[in-house]
Amino acid sequence: MPLEMFGVPWLMDMLDVASWVTFSFWTIDIPLHFFFGIQLEGALELRPCELARIYLRSWFWLDVMVVLIDIFVFLLEAVLVSGMDGTVFRSARYLRVLRLLRLFRLIRVFKLTRELTLLANRFLSTHAFMVMKIVAGLSMMIAMNHLIACSWYGLASMSDGESWVSVMGLKPEEASFADAYAASMHWALTQFTPATNNIAPISGLERFFAIWIILLAMGVFSSFIGSITTTVSSLRSIRAEHSAKQSKLLQFFIERDLSVDLFSKVQEALRREGAFKVRSSEKEVDLMRGIPERFKIQLHEEMYALTLVKFQFWPDRMKEEDQFLIRLICHEAMEEAAAPPGQDVFLPGSDCAQAYIMQTGVMSYQAKEHQLVECTGEKNSCLCMITLWADWYTRGRLTALNELCYYVIVDAEAFCTACVNFGGSIFSHLQIFGIFLVGHIEVLDEQHLMVTDLPDEKILEELKQRAISFADFARAAKRTIGNWVEGSTNMNSFTGGN
Repeated sequence: MPLEMFGVPWLMDMLDVASWVTFSFWTIDIPLHFFFGIQLEGALELRPCELARIYLRSWFWLDVMVVLIDIFVFLLEAVLVSGMDGTVFRSARYLRVLRLLRLFRLIRVFKLTRELTLLANRFLSTHAFMVMKIVAGLSMMIAMNHLIACSWYGLASMSDGESWVSVMGLKPEEASFADAYAASMHWALTQFTPATNNIAPISGLERFFAIWIILLAMGVFSSFIGSITTTVSSLRSIRAEHSAKQSKLLQFFIERDLSVDLFSKVQEALRREGAFKVRSSEKEVDLMRGIPERFKIQLHEEMYALTLVKFQFWPDRMKEEDQFLIRLICHEAMEEAAAPPGQDVFLPGSDCAQAYIMQTGVMSYQAKEHQLVECTGEKNSCLCMITLWADWYTRGRLTALNELCYYVIVDAEAFCTACVNFGGSIFSHLQIFGIFLVGHIEVLDEQHLMVTDLPDEKILEELKQRAISFADFARAAKRTIGNWVEGSTNMNSFTGGN
C-alpha cells in the first residue's frame, strides 16, 4: 500500500483489486463474529447474546473502522472519477495518501502474535527460535524503513514547490520507480544508522518530518541493537554450555581408557536425541501446579482416557459408574513419557512396576532370540500388562526406532489401589481376569514355553470373555443365595410369630 506514493500504474491496478477483495472479507467477517463460538475461560461459548457482548467490547469497533475507511476511500475515488468540482479531491496525490489509512488493518496482526510464538516454540529448536527472533527483528526494521521511505517520497511529491525529489531529479517523469524507491529507502536507513547520504530536506514540512524520524530512530534502533545483543549472547551461552558438556564426555572416556568405537556410538545417540524436540510435559508447565484439582482430573481424563481403554481386559460394556474409576486411574496412575530414536525403554531382567501403552511412533520389541516385533499406537500397543496383578520382571527389550515415540506409563500400585477402593461392579471382573492371566502365564512357565512382555491378543480376548462369564455367574449366584437367605429369614420370622 505505501508504494502507491510512487504512482506506479500496474501496482495501482493490482491494489484496486486487492482492496475490493479485502473489503468484501471484512464486511462478511463482522456479522460472522456474532455467531461463531469462542473458547472463554476453558468453556465453549455459543450464546449469540454473549458472543455479541464480547465482540462489541473487543474488536468490533476496529473492524467497523476498517470497513468505514474502505467505504470512505471508495467514495472519494468515485468523486474523482466522476469529475465533480472539487479542489482537494481532484488530486490523485491526496487520494493516495488517504488510501494509506487502510494500514490500520495491520493492527489485527497483533492477534496472531501469541499463536505464532506457540507454533515457533513447538516446531523450532532453541537455536532456531533465537535465529528466527533476529530475523524477525531485522524484518521489522526493514518494514518500518519501507513505510518511512514511501512517506518521505510521498511528502515531497505532493509539494508544488521545490522539494528533495525535484532537486535530486527523481520526479516520476524524470526517474524510474526503482531509482526513486532506492533513494528514499537509502535516506530512511541512514536516519537509523550512522551513515552518510546526499539527500537533505528542502522545505519546512520535510525538515519537520525528518526531525520526528530522527527522534523515532533513536529509540527504535537502540532497542533493536539491545535485542540483537541479548539474543546473540544467549546463543553464545548455549553453544558454550554444549561445548562444556562435550568436553566432559570426552574427558570421561579418556580418563577410563574406553574405546573410540563406544564413544562414537554414544555421540551419535546423543546427536539423534538432540535432533528431536520433545513436547512439553505437565511437570514443565509451572502454572499447571496452581489450577484446581478438579480441572487436573478433567485434564488427565482427556489426556489418557482413550489410551487407557487400549488395555484388552476392560468389559465390552461398561456402566456409567465405571467412568469414575477410569477418571481416577487417569489422574492417579498414568503419566506420559517420550523416547528419542535409539532409546531403550526397558531391558531384559529389569524389575517392572508399571505397564506401558504406546501412543505415537514405532518401537521394536525383542525377547531373547525371537524376531523383532513392531509396537505402535494401533498394534501391539500394550506391554507388561501382567505387572498390574503380579510381581514382574521384563523378558525382552523395548527400543524406539527412527522417530520420536510417545507412550504412557501406568503405575501398578496406584492402579490396584484405585480398583480396590473405587472399582465398584467392575472390580470383580478385573480380579477374575487377573487370576486367569496370572494362571495362564504360570502354566507357560511350568511348560518352559516362551513368555514375553507382549501378550497374545487372542489369548487376552479369550481370558476376557471367560472373566465376563465367570463374573456374571458369580453375581447371579450371589443374588440367588441372597434371595434364599432372605426367604429363610422371613419364614423363620413367620414361624416364630405363630
